[in-house]
Amino acid sequence: MNAIKMKFSAKGLLRRFWPTALFLIALIILYFFHTQFDLSYQRELVEDGQWWRIVSGQLVHNNFSHLLPNMAALALCRLLMIAGCSEREFIFNLFCCTLLTGVLIHILLRSYVYYLGISAIVYGMLFLGAVHLIRARHYWAWAVLLILALKLMRDYFAPEALAGVAARIGVPVAVEAHFVGVLAGVLIMLCRYAMVRALRESRS
Repeated sequence: MNAIKMKFSAKGLLRRFWPTALFLIALIILYFFHTQFDLSYQRELVEDGQWWRIVSGQLVHNNFSHLLPNMAALALCRLLMIAGCSEREFIFNLFCCTLLTGVLIHILLRSYVYYLGISAIVYGMLFLGAVHLIRARHYWAWAVLLILALKLMRDYFAPEALAGVAARIGVPVAVEAHFVGVLAGVLIMLCRYAMVRALRESRS
């Protein structure tokens, strides 16, 4: 009984998930840096050689109304994946998704000249998490994929529903970037599948 309490205590959770907690703290620190030194993705500056903005632009936010919901969404994503994903795997996927989403936004969304926020990464992580849970036979995660798909479709076909969100965060909601985040998740999943299959074939 005491072991169960320890597992779900604040100290126990922090000990187990400290990399995710550190990442969330880093988002807060980067927010304050961004208020002094603009770290957003800006296509013109990236093409002038400031490639780091491909990553930094996804990790900074316009205001606290932009930052806090995204932090909460990422934390919820981690909680949903406790049953089927180790902390090491979650952080690895998070960094891969961050890098790949940024590159894909730069390549595919040519109309995006300015971008900031981690929401696209969260969409990609939710997709990866749901697939991982399904593979681990947690079939309720199909509901996560369904909700994710419905949310993307609603945002794309009914953008007026996002007017209140855009007013609160002070920037337009980057709906297309959310699709790109999911695409990054798909590509990461396919790469991992290919690597696992190649490893199995090399051992056989």
